[in-house]
Amino acid sequence: MNSEDIIVIGKKIKMPFSKGILARSLTAAGLKPSVAYKLALEIYEMLKKENIKEIDKDELRRRVYYFLIEKNYEEIAKRYLLWRAILNKKPISILIGGASGVGTSTIAFELASRLGISSVIGTDSIREVMRKVISRELVPTLYESSYTAWKVLREEIKDEEKKYIIGFERHCESVLVGVEGVIDRALLEGQSVIIEGTHLVPSLISNKYLESPNVIFITLTVSDEKLHKMRFYARGKVSNRPTERYLRHFKIIRIINKYLVNTSKKKGIPVVENINISKTVEECLNIITEKLKRILEMEGGRVEDILEESL
Repeated sequence: MNSEDIIVIGKKIKMPFSKGILARSLTAAGLKPSVAYKLALEIYEMLKKENIKEIDKDELRRRVYYFLIEKNYEEIAKRYLLWRAILNKKPISILIGGASGVGTSTIAFELASRLGISSVIGTDSIREVMRKVISRELVPTLYESSYTAWKVLREEIKDEEKKYIIGFERHCESVLVGVEGVIDRALLEGQSVIIEGTHLVPSLISNKYLESPNVIFITLTVSDEKLHKMRFYARGKVSNRPTERYLRHFKIIRIINKYLVNTSKKKGIPVVENINISKTVEECLNIITEKLKRILEMEGGRVEDILEESL
């Protein structure tokens, strides 16, 4: 540690004050990254001016809260305390679902950065693991893409749209076994995780997870077909994903998108329109915050009491 560092003392560890970590916490509470870092720097300079060499973690949290109040960020201050009070005590699993191309991975990584969650897992990765333990002969749909699984269905289905959806569901079922295993493991180990991908289908996930206070499910969508299609062109320029393959099956992807939105609404899963990344992240953070408040209420607590305890 540098002799110039301000040391933050926690229950078990001591570590240098980090403007980056504080800025990330403030961003999670709803501030723009540039504003969050500016305020984190001001808080650091304030502590240096007071010649503080060491500070208790709870005292730092209290100072940040009142600093935000003075800067007229009262709602941000309350949300900052709420996040710190709950995330430090309770593991949460955040599921970000949506059809191919709607931006689940981008939003998942943005949320992970804001919330300080180090584990982000794509359902495509889980699918690859499942392929190692389940043979093609046993579950052929697992070896197709979400939008081509209908091609290997054993039964004949005349209704075209129904055929695409049944193929998609069969493709997702095996992957969801792995997803539920990841959630179970994360909760058991007390670790927060974000899982993202097309395979997160509300109607196929066990109610055990949909009703769990520690699992937060959000479905993303892009209603505008032209914008959705442009996402594949843009993604093709920065990755090795086969743009033409997606565009060739775009009609089916749109059917899957509609299906995921409808089944999410039926299951009470919030659906977020992902047009602007910043606005989408903010809306997702609001959804997560409200869910955390409900966790407190279910346990007989009040948000106001938690805030007072934190101060």
